[in-house]
Amino acid sequence: MLRYLTFRLALAIPTLAGVLILVALLLHLVPGDPIDVMLGEGASGADREQLRVAAGLDRPPWRQLVDFSLGVAQGDLGRSIVGGQPVGELLRERYPATLELAGAALLVAVAIALPLGALAALRPGALADRLSLGLAAVQTALPTFCLGPLLVLAFAVELPWFPVAGRRGPSSVVLPALTLGLGMSAVLARQLRTALIAALKLDCVRTARAKGVAPGRVFLRHALPNAATATLTVLGLQLGGLLAGAIVTETIFSWPGLGRLLIQAIGARDYPLVQGCVLAVAVTYVLVNLATDLLQAAIDPRLRERA
Repeated sequence: MLRYLTFRLALAIPTLAGVLILVALLLHLVPGDPIDVMLGEGASGADREQLRVAAGLDRPPWRQLVDFSLGVAQGDLGRSIVGGQPVGELLRERYPATLELAGAALLVAVAIALPLGALAALRPGALADRLSLGLAAVQTALPTFCLGPLLVLAFAVELPWFPVAGRRGPSSVVLPALTLGLGMSAVLARQLRTALIAALKLDCVRTARAKGVAPGRVFLRHALPNAATATLTVLGLQLGGLLAGAIVTETIFSWPGLGRLLIQAIGARDYPLVQGCVLAVAVTYVLVNLATDLLQAAIDPRLRERA
């Protein structure tokens, strides 16, 4: 397992380096000047040049990227150009809110996908299967930016059960978590259905049934573990996708997380803060996928032997 972990960590390093380089290049291609955002277009040339030098924007883009990378290696993400606060401090303030939202959305997705996928797999082609697939298709077809406002209208305006926006208690996370979790549950349910149908045809399952093992025990001890590997792969990818979906969701619900902070930083052309937010999301994505790979390797030893 240690060899497999080392191999996966070695692959993560070039991934994060590629993310940093790509984001730095794209940031400097975006029209706009952070100096104009801070001082306005009517500022004098001397003031503009002084602030540009103080913020390090007078250096070429490649040099800014090198300086940022060296700072990251030392645990320093720099300072926000607009507010002057340390980027690491801003990320620490916002990161827990994003983790809370992603965790709640994951619970929603699993709670919906597990019974839907299992019910559809146990009776393929039956009414329950068709209903679950239809529900999954509707959930997939509703984008986040459409589903979020619909949930707000239904359960915050017409039925004032939950807060419209903000993070003011446990009830505040319900609508954002539903917005993120419903789309994810559709993908998981369809993947679990496919994996379970294949697992129920395995020889070990047929042998257990021939021996008279109870259907529930056959499902839990033989079919579900064999279907878990493929489902965990999709789950890991979807968890990373939650962070991307959280950018839109946090904006809709004014959720004080990394996604909303990233949108604000892009609007202000705050290069260090944008790079810090993207790096935090990328590191989380890599760690989630690493944890998924390790869990799969623990379930299926053949994966460790291929590394």
